[in-house]
Amino acid sequence: MISPSTLIGITAGVGLFVGAIISSTDNYTMFISLASGMMVVGSTFAASLISFSFLEVMHAFRAMIQTILSSNTTQTHLKDLVKRFGELSVIYRDGGITALEDALTKKEKDDFFLAQGVELMGAGYKQADIRIIMGDTMDSHWQRQTLEAKILNTMGVYAPGFGMVGTIVGLVIMLDNMGGDMASLGKGLALALITTLYGVLLSNLLFKPTAAQVTEKQEQEYFRHQMITDGFVLLAEKRDPLLIQDRLNAYVSPAKRYVPKEIED
Repeated sequence: MISPSTLIGITAGVGLFVGAIISSTDNYTMFISLASGMMVVGSTFAASLISFSFLEVMHAFRAMIQTILSSNTTQTHLKDLVKRFGELSVIYRDGGITALEDALTKKEKDDFFLAQGVELMGAGYKQADIRIIMGDTMDSHWQRQTLEAKILNTMGVYAPGFGMVGTIVGLVIMLDNMGGDMASLGKGLALALITTLYGVLLSNLLFKPTAAQVTEKQEQEYFRHQMITDGFVLLAEKRDPLLIQDRLNAYVSPAKRYVPKEIED
């Protein structure tokens, strides 16, 4: 589900731009140019393929879409994880690893990091080994995702540059028609300005903001993975559920920390 802040940002950005056009002119179609769009988008994509591999660029686009459509890790989600690890500790203590594996929901099984923690416990790894292996997984996952934000930032740099290239092309066309048809002169000037507009918009309203959001999501995910790692280490030690919850509550803001009902009462 798309986060409220992202939805507000996209709506406000596009709405203000469209509103400014509507309030200034009746000829809206002059801001639509297939040639300008192809020049900026196509050239930016081509330059990205020169800088990075095709799969890396595709992964960056996928990360951009996923980040826009999905919400970030919230304090409520971390609070639910604290509660869940308390429940899993009771299940593991009473029924062993088989009961722990059976207790996982489909969503938890699809979570690669949670599934790996249970798999390592099932393989009989000790606490220190679980921390090392999950820590290595967490770090390598972080490094792979960092490249996605880097690619999007690079696109944000390329887009205005190719907008300027389109401006130069448009000016050349305009100068070439200085002594001829005035309609061609206008087309060249429009191409010159609209390509710059497209490049700046793509950079500052799409590529750079989504790169920042991808980075923020990665940081929140890394923080969540640290919490899960500590949770499985404590599970492997068969620590008391209340102790596990108290330890993991350190990852949650004070106002959102999980408090068992028996303590509340």
